[in-house]
Amino acid sequence: MLSTEICGLKFTNPVFTAAGPTVHDGYAITRCAKGGAGGIVCKTVSRVAAKVPRTCMARPNPALRDTMLNVELWTDLPPEAWINGEYQKARETGLPVIASLGYTAEDMNELVPKIDPLVDAFEFSCHYTNLNDIKALAHSLRSNTKKPIFAKLSPHGYDLLSLADSLKQEGINGFVVMNSLGPCMAINVDSEKPLLGGAAGKGWLSGPSVHPIAVYWVSQLAQRFPDTPIIGAGGVSTGRDAIEFILAGATAVQICTAAIYGGAEVYGKVAREMEEICKKKGVSNVQELRGRALKNLPSEPNLVPRVSCADDSCVHCGSCEKVCIYEAIKVDKTGKKWSVDASKCYGCGLCSTICPKGAIKMVDRK
Repeated sequence: MLSTEICGLKFTNPVFTAAGPTVHDGYAITRCAKGGAGGIVCKTVSRVAAKVPRTCMARPNPALRDTMLNVELWTDLPPEAWINGEYQKARETGLPVIASLGYTAEDMNELVPKIDPLVDAFEFSCHYTNLNDIKALAHSLRSNTKKPIFAKLSPHGYDLLSLADSLKQEGINGFVVMNSLGPCMAINVDSEKPLLGGAAGKGWLSGPSVHPIAVYWVSQLAQRFPDTPIIGAGGVSTGRDAIEFILAGATAVQICTAAIYGGAEVYGKVAREMEEICKKKGVSNVQELRGRALKNLPSEPNLVPRVSCADDSCVHCGSCEKVCIYEAIKVDKTGKKWSVDASKCYGCGLCSTICPKGAIKMVDRK
């Protein structure tokens, strides 16, 4: 039900690791495989080992739950460590192995010939640099391998569709959307110091807070390149998060932050939850859901307001009444009754998204 083929590579499920701390070496990669990952993306390798600032990861605010700030860089192992051992450990998992490489054309010319025999595909990150450098990197990478190449995109000052067009012309096979977002900062109010040890205290945001941004760009790329594989990355911690990416046009997903907070078992948990959703939707393979939401994207803003209604699963918690700034919803907790004043309901839809039981729906105003 979850088997997925991308560029000729066969994956048991479409839940992959992402280049980051959870795959910092071969042993960590083995844990991710045992935890249920369907594909392995290794930590980014460059010609020189990274000097990672400390501290490099932090929860910025308890209210942001599983969001993370990081100033994590590429691997702090020299490339020889990966070439002589870590990639082999990754291959021993039996899963397809994707090498993440950075960050210049010169890096590609030196690294790819050595790494190409050890992996099944390549990924590179293309943010924080100019377009000519990105194209040169892509050209160099393609010149040194015939294997699939995925460009990891982030909306840092670029029109991603134009950037993707340029990269397709360089022979890139697919896209990963997206990398962590920033720069940003968090300060400990008690110590009055930044939470991260990077220069100027800045870092990059990942986790649930960036998920809606990533879903949007996946949908845009999927419409522009319907036959191109796209891997959604950003804030996946449940099967519903992953299926949301698939519905937006993704072929697979990557997970990092949720696996840091929840352990390697998150990969398998997300895969199992995806399978349950597929069963409920009556599809035999998850790829049947790919892009199914795109037909529902409005071409123009919908200016006709809708009104809320509820079903018997309402538990009369009062959450909807509390957030209704138009005072259209009244909940009598004692009598377990509720009502909506249709003349006051603005049709904003917030109540339908915060209801803990999914009891509230938005319907066309009659």
